[in-house]
Amino acid sequence: MNKASLFVITLFLLPVILIHSVQGYPIDITDDSGHTVTITNSTRIVSLAPSNTEILFAVGAGSRVVGVTEYCDYPPETANISNIGGFATVNVEAVVNLSPDLIFAATQNGEETINQLRNLNLTVVVLNPNNIEDIFSNILLVGNITKNQNNASQVVENMRFQINKITDITNDLPDDQKPRVMYIVWDEPLYSAGSDTYPDDLIKKAGGINIVQSKGWPVMNLESVVAENPQIIFTSSMGNESYALTNRVLNNTVLARTDAVKNGRVFPIADPNIVERAGPRITTGKHGI
Repeated sequence: MNKASLFVITLFLLPVILIHSVQGYPIDITDDSGHTVTITNSTRIVSLAPSNTEILFAVGAGSRVVGVTEYCDYPPETANISNIGGFATVNVEAVVNLSPDLIFAATQNGEETINQLRNLNLTVVVLNPNNIEDIFSNILLVGNITKNQNNASQVVENMRFQINKITDITNDLPDDQKPRVMYIVWDEPLYSAGSDTYPDDLIKKAGGINIVQSKGWPVMNLESVVAENPQIIFTSSMGNESYALTNRVLNNTVLARTDAVKNGRVFPIADPNIVERAGPRITTGKHGI
């Protein structure tokens, strides 16, 4: 092969080589469900959870999102993106029709739905954070997958800075100076945030003690709440119901025996999504707690 021919071949191959180098695919990652996933492209993305959608936009991949759930309401640009159904009621056919290169799912979508998508040879990455550190990890993972590592690192750095402004003050508080706190999400029956939840993590970082030690979102017995005697109660309910929930707690004859109700320290969470959605805005939620 002469030099002229080699030059022509190199000239035509160079754009391909450069594109592959810039994109950096394929890459292998392990998602939160323990699956090893090979990512070959991230040009067309479908998000099956509001938290995933917020992360994608925060790291700079929002323009690539072609499908979201009906609950993906932030940022405002999501209003113009195709709807693929609910959080736990994903319309698989609608997802397939969008021809996604990549799907970001959540365990709450259901194992059956996730497996159905995988069986259709679609690339699915499951995110399932249990605390704020896990959220940081998910943001960095999404940044890596979408080739927005610098943006993702900056988002996490800013979030850590916000958290550290609080924990620098609260870390040295002795336990006897930490208020006993309860985070109620419904009252009939009484559901509250326990350990391994984002509100629990925020309560601890803000210098409080969560009186609910059970994992997840357990139903609480009213008398057991009185026995633990929370000094502060937060109420959180979707659809602007936090204020109505606050009134019901304040007028509950059993909870009236707690210090929180006696002293009028029952506070509604104006936007529960900030505290309970596993995305970049969660560090804003610490100000509410």
